[in-house]
Amino acid sequence: MANLKININIDNAAFADENLGSEISRILKKYADAIETVIDPDTSWELETKLKDINGHIVGQVQLITKDS
Repeated sequence: MANLKININIDNAAFADENLGSEISRILKKYADAIETVIDPDTSWELETKLKDINGHIVGQVQLITKDS
């Protein structure tokens, strides 16, 4: 079994007020575009990354978590 865990900390100015939804969307779209061509589940290094806000600050990460059934 494998899970993809996405964690985003929204406690900074990039997510303030009306920017919350659009900034989360921008981050997820950028990540989605970066991994669109990944077809091999064993290439976890391409799936795992740090996520940055519009100001270049690291605000989260993506982890591929695998567990033996």
